[in-house]
Amino acid sequence: MYLGVTLRPWQCWLLIHALELLEDGTYRFRKVIIIVGRQNGKTKLIEVLAAWWLFVDSESFPDHIAAHDFLVLGTAQDRDTAKKVWRRVLERSNPEVLRWPDRFTPAEREVLVPVLAKQSRTPSTTNGSEAIRLANGARYEIAALASGGARGDSTARAIIDELREQKTWDGWAAFSKTLNGTFNSQMWAISSAGDARSVVLADLRASATETCRLWAEYVETGLQAAEEFANEHDTTNGLFEWSAHEDAAIDDPEGYFQSNPSIGYGYNVEQLLSDLASGEPEVVTKTEVLCQWVTASIDAHLDAGAWADCADPYSEPAEGARLILGVDTGADREMTYVSVVGDRADGLLHCELIAQRPGMLWVVDAVKRAAEKNGITEVALQTRGAPSAEFAEPLEKAGLTVHRIEGTALGSSAGQTKDRVRQRTLRHRGDQESLNLAVSGAVSRKLNEVRVWDRINSVVDIAPIVAVSAAQWAHDNTEPPEPFTSAYEDEELLVV
Repeated sequence: MYLGVTLRPWQCWLLIHALELLEDGTYRFRKVIIIVGRQNGKTKLIEVLAAWWLFVDSESFPDHIAAHDFLVLGTAQDRDTAKKVWRRVLERSNPEVLRWPDRFTPAEREVLVPVLAKQSRTPSTTNGSEAIRLANGARYEIAALASGGARGDSTARAIIDELREQKTWDGWAAFSKTLNGTFNSQMWAISSAGDARSVVLADLRASATETCRLWAEYVETGLQAAEEFANEHDTTNGLFEWSAHEDAAIDDPEGYFQSNPSIGYGYNVEQLLSDLASGEPEVVTKTEVLCQWVTASIDAHLDAGAWADCADPYSEPAEGARLILGVDTGADREMTYVSVVGDRADGLLHCELIAQRPGMLWVVDAVKRAAEKNGITEVALQTRGAPSAEFAEPLEKAGLTVHRIEGTALGSSAGQTKDRVRQRTLRHRGDQESLNLAVSGAVSRKLNEVRVWDRINSVVDIAPIVAVSAAQWAHDNTEPPEPFTSAYEDEELLVV
């Protein structure tokens, strides 16, 4: 009523059921996963939800969480995506429009909801610190999930847009923990379907559907009471999915009705089918319109079974072993990884990741600290055709010996890592998910007569295994640098 928004039937149904309450008034679901085709009104849905959380729900349990501690946090793969919904809520509640109406356009004045604006304080619109703030202290902020979101804040309500874009668990792990200490917290994640790279969405969906299967097997058949089942399984996750049957053909109208609940409200199925004639890639239509999962198998460069055989949770380099650091950055420059390799006491090669963080600016200082702490003098990285090339010169200036992976080394590094894994002469600890994920989805391409790592066509970020491969190549193909010896250690000091 206040927003002047008419919701579509599927949006109303979803809000009613995803916001179901238990007898004590708290939410039935702590995490809500929504999968629906694009252009169905998900942005409008989230806008209404965020506004209701902020202006109404922030005062629901004053004895448990004060309004001034109530934070609504919106996030996505980047700030610009998260900001879309935030900006719409701001346009409806910005008190500056009431104070200085002449400074705003007629369209901006038209969408303002005065009753909401009167509850709001001056917002922060500075890039990087955007915040809608209410007189009661509640606020709505945004963050990029790739950077871990608001890692230090306790969050009451959270929205994750386009969860399919999360290719590692790093952002989700940091972000989801911000809700754990807050009474009656709730997180919504909304997206179209993903592909083999959408590991977070895929795993959450798989877990929820398995719980549904077990419920049907035990509770609906009478083998187990609902309370008993709930004591043994996590029933606080809600999955709401509109998707075409997995066998539905790409030109089957029925599949479009199944995955697009807004058909009949502004557009029709014929418009969606017409996109097929425009030359849009079939994979785009399947994932974003039909919400079908595209998980075509890949020809991975490394053998997954052999890699699993190389796992040793107690692996570590031998005391006094030659240690070499490896560095690599993803093709999109979003994440950088630092590895270390060194011989074990049994002669096998130990490898592990010792650092991973978003971006690249932190890398040189982190490598220098790791080298100084562990007495390491060597680092290996690709210095042609890769973002990591930027690290070579500053690391050399820092006094480290840089082994440059370029030319023929590009092929031999990828090939020798493949050989070591196949022959089981390499060991890793087995519990580093980003490294395991990189191995599962890393592909190679032919360059002249050899195969090299292919960052672009791999279905995951392969920088973790490339960092390991670089260090392993330097270990196997180079001699350790001669240690610097002062002349004073061999000769007497002569003072003239």
